[in-house]
Amino acid sequence: MDFPVCPSCHQSVIDDDAVDCPFCGASLKGKPGAKPTPPAAKAPASKAAAPSPPSARPGARPAPAKPTLPGDDFPFEAELTAGKPAIPSMPNPTKTRSLKVVCPMCDTAGYVPQNSEGQDVRCANPKCVMPVFTVPKPKTVAAAPPPPPPKKSNLPMVLGLVVVLGLVGLGGLYFVLSQGGGNTVKGPDEDALAEMQQMGKSKPKAPVVANNPKAIGNNPAAPKEAVAVQVQNDKLIESALKMLKDVCLENTKQRSKPYCRQLAAEANAVTGNDAAAREHLDQLVKVGKGVTYYRIPPFLELYWQNPKDTKSLALATSEVPSIPKFGRTRLELVGALATALVAAGQMDDVAKLASNLQVSDDDAQLAARLQFATDGKVGQLTDWYAVLPWKFPQPVAVTAALISHGNMPAAEKWAASQSDDDAKAECVAIWAEEVAYRKAAEGTADVDGAIAKKVESLPPALASRVWARAGCGRWRAKDKAGVTAAVNLATEKLSAIKVPAAPTMPVFKLTEKFKLPAAATLIQAATAAGEIAFLQAQTPETKADAEKSLDLALSLIDATAPSWGAAAERQAEVNRLKATGLRDRLRAEINKKASDDEAHRLANNFNRVQGEILAASRQRFDLETQLLSRLRAAGLNRKVWIVVNSRTSADDINQRDDFFATGLPGELIEGLKGTDEEKAILGAWSLRSQGDAPPRPESVVFNEGLVTSQVPTSIAVWMALPAKSPLKDTLPLEAATRLPAEGKLNEVFAMIAGLNDVVLREDCYRLAAAVAAQRGQADAVWKQANTPGLGPTEKAALCRGLIAGLKAAGQPTEPVPGVMANR
Repeated sequence: MDFPVCPSCHQSVIDDDAVDCPFCGASLKGKPGAKPTPPAAKAPASKAAAPSPPSARPGARPAPAKPTLPGDDFPFEAELTAGKPAIPSMPNPTKTRSLKVVCPMCDTAGYVPQNSEGQDVRCANPKCVMPVFTVPKPKTVAAAPPPPPPKKSNLPMVLGLVVVLGLVGLGGLYFVLSQGGGNTVKGPDEDALAEMQQMGKSKPKAPVVANNPKAIGNNPAAPKEAVAVQVQNDKLIESALKMLKDVCLENTKQRSKPYCRQLAAEANAVTGNDAAAREHLDQLVKVGKGVTYYRIPPFLELYWQNPKDTKSLALATSEVPSIPKFGRTRLELVGALATALVAAGQMDDVAKLASNLQVSDDDAQLAARLQFATDGKVGQLTDWYAVLPWKFPQPVAVTAALISHGNMPAAEKWAASQSDDDAKAECVAIWAEEVAYRKAAEGTADVDGAIAKKVESLPPALASRVWARAGCGRWRAKDKAGVTAAVNLATEKLSAIKVPAAPTMPVFKLTEKFKLPAAATLIQAATAAGEIAFLQAQTPETKADAEKSLDLALSLIDATAPSWGAAAERQAEVNRLKATGLRDRLRAEINKKASDDEAHRLANNFNRVQGEILAASRQRFDLETQLLSRLRAAGLNRKVWIVVNSRTSADDINQRDDFFATGLPGELIEGLKGTDEEKAILGAWSLRSQGDAPPRPESVVFNEGLVTSQVPTSIAVWMALPAKSPLKDTLPLEAATRLPAEGKLNEVFAMIAGLNDVVLREDCYRLAAAVAAQRGQADAVWKQANTPGLGPTEKAALCRGLIAGLKAAGQPTEPVPGVMANR
């Protein structure tokens, strides 16, 4: 059949009863005075999508395209398109689907991949009558005058907005064209004004975040104040890029010109200034021949802005041989590089990094936490990433970073590819948490059996941990019933693990024949039980169950080795005997006729086994201390105090663990202030003649000083920490990301200025600036960057963080998977 055709825009109209054209507003019956709505009132799909920010496009930013007529942007045919193959559009944007398109039939907005121009896509509205339409190709038109507006337009409203912008000193529309492949800086408010022309027809669907340029572009009802903020943010980015360029040339107080070049290249890559980024990278090689691995982060930024840019990824990979062999830097670089390689499907190249992906020390744990917080997002360096430390922190962080980049399929593939069961379980657990959080139905913990299928090949203890993490996802979704479902599945898997009795120290003369239990499965099960306890501790109704789960976790760890108290006592006895006394005692108890050589062999075997026992017992004690500390903070203070008190004062040395020699008493005092338990702790402490009260945790005093604006107190605590303490880096880094969100930016900057470690200062400045700028405190960050006395690298770090925060303004700030709670 033939459909009516609009006399104005010439579009087919399938509604026989329509009076006005649904596309341009013109009268289908030739009614007097009915005139088409200006083109801007019905934004073309390519304009309504609020084009990706410069960070999402390679090379120079193109000149603004001339507005197109409705007929150009709605090229669907008069036949039904429901069965036509097309790229599906999604209702919400992701990292891989960031191009916004608007269905010309039903006005529903959706999101498709950036490379969808010119292709057929399917409307995000499942009820759309004609769901398939073609995404228009971008029109690159030289700076030409816009076409004359139709007679009836929203020009008065646009002029009013221009006047307002003039009054606040922000100017009107402008753009600067840089010829010859240089940068094209587009008037920051042009797209917003085009969207504002739809105000007469569209209604705002959600409030606009004042400091969110992306929200402004997507919301046709963006307030004038928000447009002004967008203009100001673009000006700040321009100024920060200029300062980055300038500090690269400074010689006074210059710590590292290569590092300045690295940050400048990263910042230009993030803002879409590819040519400038590559210029800085070229200069970096000239001024930093010994640190060419500094080029890896900028090359990775170029890749993430344009995943088709495999050349940049290849150049980043080529720098692997130059990466330092030791230190946290190598772990941060390898983790970030592995994430990009996995996303690009280059798994063989990831395998070359394997040796650096199997570290689990303090540096590895912190490097992973930093990647959680910064790779693909701007976030806080929070504390609750795991109840017990990961065995494979870097692979876990790669999984979380892929999720942050919006690539769940790659995260799933990466997790499944791990050859070690522990690594696979830890990565699958992070993936499962996100699946459960995003997709599981209310009251459930799985999605179409996807998680169940992944745990089929895992041992019961590791499968239990995966289900516990899925429960964390439902907890993040505030679904108590879903948490219960996950806990039940985790508990069922864990029930397959039998808990053996805790071993005791062998009789002295039988030490040589003592065999330690196989600890791996027991520690896996204890970790799962600890994660279950955490979930159960979140609601009063399951607090008693949480205490039982904690007891189970402790029993499983107990079964790995004799108590630390017993092992330490035996070692003290050996130390008193010394070498000669040990040989004499073993000869007397085992073979009085043993020769000197035989006695020497007996002593060597004794020391070997005793050393193994001592190491296993120390591991047992450290794991239990960490577990108790974590679950104390999760809400089990009273239960933890009962455990600490009973084990510290146990009469049987084989059941004694001196938790009073750890930081637990001080932590418990902080969590039990004003209670009878606090009095009991103080009483028990005084009986040990160690003073009136246990020392307060360094982290508590440090953070308290910042919160109360007593920054010198915080600096004094930090200065007193041993050089190798893991808190030396983590305390300032955590504060740098946490306190800006709490309105304590001045205190954070004062704290950073007081650090005598310039590299740590730079890291803190960068993180603090990013979090602060993302939350609307960009002006304060810029002011700090212009503070007299700062070195070039510190200015560069502030500018780099400022730009990251402004580009991420308005993005979700919720934790990524793996973050179970804040400190």
